[in-house]
Amino acid sequence: MEVLDSPHGNMGLLRTFDCSEFGSWEKIGSGGFGQVYKVRHVRWKTWLAIKCPPCLHMDEKERLELLEEAKKMEAAKFRYILPVYGICGDPQGLVMEYMETGSLENLLASEPLPWELRFRIIHETAVGMNFLHCMKPPLLHLDLKPANILLDAHYHVKISDFGLARWNGLSRADDISRDGFCGTIAYLPPESIIEKDRVSDPKHDVYSFSIVIWGILTQKKPYQGENNILQIMVKVVKGVRPDPGAVPRCRPPACAGFLSLMQRCWATDPNARPSFQEITSEAEELCVKPQEEQKNTTVSAPGPSPPKTPSEQVKDNKLMRPKSAMLPEKDCSLSELLSQVDSGISRSFDRVKENSCHSKENTCKRLSGISSADSAFSSQDSITLSFEKENACDSAEVQKRKLCDAIRTKDTAKLMKILQPQDVDLLLDGGDSLLHHAVMLANEEAVKFLLLNNANPNLANTRGSTALHVATEQHLKPLVELLLGRRSTNVNAKDEDQYTALHWAAQNGDEAITRLLLDRGAAINETDGRGRTPAHIACQHGQENVIRVLLSRGADVQVKGKDNWTALHFAAWQGHLGIVKLLVKQAGADVDGQTTDGRTPLHLASQRGHYRVARILIELGANVHVTSAGLNTPLHMAADTGHTSTSRLLIKHQADVHAQNTLGLTPLHLAAQRGHLATVKMLIEEGADPFRSKPRPLHALPPGSRERSRRSLERAAPSLSRRQRSQCPGSVGQRCPEPVPSRSRAGILKHHHHAAATRPAGL
Repeated sequence: MEVLDSPHGNMGLLRTFDCSEFGSWEKIGSGGFGQVYKVRHVRWKTWLAIKCPPCLHMDEKERLELLEEAKKMEAAKFRYILPVYGICGDPQGLVMEYMETGSLENLLASEPLPWELRFRIIHETAVGMNFLHCMKPPLLHLDLKPANILLDAHYHVKISDFGLARWNGLSRADDISRDGFCGTIAYLPPESIIEKDRVSDPKHDVYSFSIVIWGILTQKKPYQGENNILQIMVKVVKGVRPDPGAVPRCRPPACAGFLSLMQRCWATDPNARPSFQEITSEAEELCVKPQEEQKNTTVSAPGPSPPKTPSEQVKDNKLMRPKSAMLPEKDCSLSELLSQVDSGISRSFDRVKENSCHSKENTCKRLSGISSADSAFSSQDSITLSFEKENACDSAEVQKRKLCDAIRTKDTAKLMKILQPQDVDLLLDGGDSLLHHAVMLANEEAVKFLLLNNANPNLANTRGSTALHVATEQHLKPLVELLLGRRSTNVNAKDEDQYTALHWAAQNGDEAITRLLLDRGAAINETDGRGRTPAHIACQHGQENVIRVLLSRGADVQVKGKDNWTALHFAAWQGHLGIVKLLVKQAGADVDGQTTDGRTPLHLASQRGHYRVARILIELGANVHVTSAGLNTPLHMAADTGHTSTSRLLIKHQADVHAQNTLGLTPLHLAAQRGHLATVKMLIEEGADPFRSKPRPLHALPPGSRERSRRSLERAAPSLSRRQRSQCPGSVGQRCPEPVPSRSRAGILKHHHHAAATRPAGL
């Protein structure tokens, strides 16, 4: 490797490299400019990028163009300009610093960016371009576009590709760049299209920058619907610009300032466009404005603060101690600082840095938020470093608190400054990650930035929930979209109850999120800990809109969960008439399907007294004679729970009023045991014989109901002989035998006493 000796003059620190110095060649980009390779320097042990021309065998003119581009980039050394190290001999190409994030063009197309980051990229691009225009003579880029703006690992701007750049003031004859139009059509100013031989000036870059602003704010490509280059040129000349209305309506107030700046930068008259010095100043103010607004909303209180207690006043006095009591205000020498360490004063340094804004800005900067060109360590930082091991735990807690506060207050600028790579998947005290914390607070900007920094979307908290579970549970569709935008997100992750995100969407009745999850591959028949699919959950909670979506996507309604419950069982149990119709008519659900204990949907609807559901089930073919494990028919269930109308419906459809279960009890027995007098009366009116079997139904009634039951029985059956009525339990002089003791009977009697006390009059 040697310094280049070129006929074009001194090349500064540029060097020529041999291809043997590089290994692990990997193509990372290609286009009209050629190919870009990611390589690893064998001796430097670092990654670099090599941009090779389209043709590997270059003539003398192409070689001169490559050398000229390298000289321009080497002359423009600046924090927002991509560093160039030299030229590779074979294959010939520019050796540059490798940018981990890649181009802004790819980033804008890949995922949504936080507004604070968009504003920072605009500002840093303006600063970089202002530096080029402030050079002597000014260096014009002439091809400014998102593809030529690279970003490092911390999303800081590096302007690249100076193949078309030239020094301002040179004629076109002196410019060795390509013939014809200079730059990309969509970013060309109208004057360059109208006057092909026009000598470019700094306002050319200003116009291109305006289109870059539009692309950053909208995350779209300009004139995307136009495939004809000539039509784009005609539009630009006529004054047609990309639509500002494409910027999302949900945007911070500072966005209006950037829109105004953008529109001034793409003015048809070059003289009406601002310079990059003006642009940089305005962009800087707009970047600071959101932070100040956030601080004002956080600090300002809606009303007067309540009077403080003496203990709070003492606490405030401790917090507001004068600086001199903790730290000298004048600069101290190292010996003075060391003496303070010995005397114990240095122990208060951490508190000072938390309570003093100035100290925080100078000593608490994180490498992820500033470049190496920022301030170096102060003497206070050096002293603090000596306590790193001792205060490691305290520092970690402080960092957690700062990150949580930044997310809670929605201070994205602060989060961008203090977040370090190792902090991204930091676990908080409650077991949540920072991503969980941001989602629970519905902080969309923080979620965007955490995902940009490769936060793990599949990290589970102590409840087994991922960020996707939390976002779905809280109906946060924008955050669900962000999380599903990451390829690594597991859409079928399960929490401690084996719920997937689709289960939560089904339970909440969130049709939009349900569709979104299904579009991203959510398993439609995945079961939870109780064997319930999302369809089971939607039926249980009456979410008919979600059921329609699930059925349209092929959900299997025959899947059986715990105790063999199907979706139709849940719908019938909860009385969701519309869902029952959908399941039977559209999905072909089995109306006579039985659970483990033998109950059909008609059993369940009858037990709960869902008259309309029972009626539609019968109309759809449900068998009223199917018995459960205890030989109970649907009529047994309706009579046992005192649902008179449902019982009458079943009898109307040929239900057997004399059917006996395994204990020999008829529906009349069960109604009598429960004390459902209205049901008892109806059953007798419909032909139930109280003397047909033993034990007789009225024997089970409590003493207080016997006389009323006897009178009801007499009204219901006036043709009963005097001898039959005298045999009825409850008649005067006749003792009612005690019921057969059993656990179930005791529970029934206990329930009856409560029901009798609360039963409305007339039943």
